[in-house]
Amino acid sequence: MERFCAWQERCENDVRRKLTSFRLSESQEEAVLKSLKENGFLDESRYVETFVRSKVKTGWGKQKIVAALRAKRISSGLIERYCARIPAEDYQEQLRAVIEKWQRLHPDVEHAREKLIRHLLSKGYGMEEVMRELRIKN
Repeated sequence: MERFCAWQERCENDVRRKLTSFRLSESQEEAVLKSLKENGFLDESRYVETFVRSKVKTGWGKQKIVAALRAKRISSGLIERYCARIPAEDYQEQLRAVIEKWQRLHPDVEHAREKLIRHLLSKGYGMEEVMRELRIKN
């Protein structure tokens, strides 16, 4: 399990799912989790920070990031803390990059603005920030 956690940041939910596949008793699972945490192999805070940073870089919006972290049963406090740390400039830059990429790939699409808005919403950007950015650009 240490190798599993050292290879890539993991959250407790991911580790619990992996441990379940080993058919350990609940007390054994808890002992493994405790050991991983004490030895620095498992750290929810570090996981959330890495997850948020990597997803912003790949063009995910805050809403999609929050939903993914909630699905992994991360505490709301951690989610809020690290989402609040997203640099506004980086976030806006990523939003612009997603818009520009979509426009390059779909130059002659009928109803392009509506389809672009749907695409951005599916990427997890909020309607308000999408409309604000599109008003600036167009």
